[in-house]
Amino acid sequence: MRNRMLISYLLSAVVSLLTAYLASYLFVQFKIVENVRINQIEETKAFQSFFKEFYQSTGSWEGVGQVDIQKLLNEAVPEQYFHDGLTLVDLDGEILLTENKAQYGSVVDRSTLEFGAPVVVGEKEVGYLYSSSLNDLLFPLIDGDVLKPTGFVAHGSAVIGLLVAIVMSTIMTRTLLRPIQATIEASKRIAEGELNLRVSLEPYRDMAELGEAVNDMAAELEKNQRIQKYMLMDIAHDLRTPLSVQKATLEAFEDKVYPFDEEGIDLLKMQNNQLIHLVEDLRLLTLSDAGIFTARKEQVEMQAFVQGILNCFESVFAKKNLKVIFSQNEDDYLIHIDPHLMQRVFENLFQNAYQHSPEGGEIRVRILRMINRMEIIITDQGSGIPENKQETIFDRYYRMRPPGDGEFEGLGLGLTISRRIVEAHGGSLIARNSPKNGAEFVLGLPYSAR
Repeated sequence: MRNRMLISYLLSAVVSLLTAYLASYLFVQFKIVENVRINQIEETKAFQSFFKEFYQSTGSWEGVGQVDIQKLLNEAVPEQYFHDGLTLVDLDGEILLTENKAQYGSVVDRSTLEFGAPVVVGEKEVGYLYSSSLNDLLFPLIDGDVLKPTGFVAHGSAVIGLLVAIVMSTIMTRTLLRPIQATIEASKRIAEGELNLRVSLEPYRDMAELGEAVNDMAAELEKNQRIQKYMLMDIAHDLRTPLSVQKATLEAFEDKVYPFDEEGIDLLKMQNNQLIHLVEDLRLLTLSDAGIFTARKEQVEMQAFVQGILNCFESVFAKKNLKVIFSQNEDDYLIHIDPHLMQRVFENLFQNAYQHSPEGGEIRVRILRMINRMEIIITDQGSGIPENKQETIFDRYYRMRPPGDGEFEGLGLGLTISRRIVEAHGGSLIARNSPKNGAEFVLGLPYSAR
């Protein structure tokens, strides 16, 4: 990564320097040519009329080489004009008139023509005038005093700029890679199990978001690891208790301590049901996490469905002398649900209401028909749910202590699984506090959940 980034910076710098160098060099040359040409036009202005009249009279430059340049110069600007000479060149670059007789017939290149002052006859250029001898003075002067120094300065500036670019690219690459490398090293160590490791954010403010993301990931992994650790402890505890009781009961049957009668069989069934319920909760949660959780829906009359589950809880509610108020009417509340899964939801909600209700309290159940959904509201008379915990209670393994000296029960999976089941039906499950007292769970199911 270091080499690729350094090369990228250098390429960008080189391309930028070359572009700037070429643009500045061409611009300087253009301005030099333009300024020299303007100067030539100004210095040969006094001779323009003579050569225009000559060309108009003959229709060509034939015989122009016989003109006396010295006489022409003295007559055009007798005393005020200080000159280096005069040269006439045709459109093809052939020297037609100059003080240096040896240059007659010589041909100049196209770039030289750009410096000349054009002789225009009838809106047509017919030649170029120069205020000096081409080879003797003017262009050696421009080339030696202007163009070469300009090129030298431009080349030197490009080399210096390239060296600066290399140094700055190296510094920037190291500066940017330092926090990235630190983050990579931290990520590797986190992957190896150091979940308490965090990336330092203070020295690398430009990369703070990346560091924060890695720290958040590490914190979440650490939290999940801690939750899984406690979960395994709780699972082991919840499995060990009924299994130990079952083992002791079976040994008592074998030793004839307890008679193997109907009461003993009921005890074994109850303990076995606890194990099955726990394993089923874990199975449903695993299916939901894997994204393969499906509900097999069929049409159900909700009032009869809820009443059937309440009937199964009569003996449970009787332990606290709880009164259940479930107002029903003669209308049919038909909806498509998975009866098996939805029964788990109501069992969890009724069990939760039982745990948090005081002795002799009430549990109210209402079914409301809304425009696009059906709502089932279960209200207890417990101490309610703190506002900052009304979403937290749906997190897996989260448990609220029952009122008084009540002990935690279960693994804290019931509400998590219940919400997953309801969401699989296209519905919602929320918790809130009742306007009077206690907690309310609102289960919303759409009519069109097919």
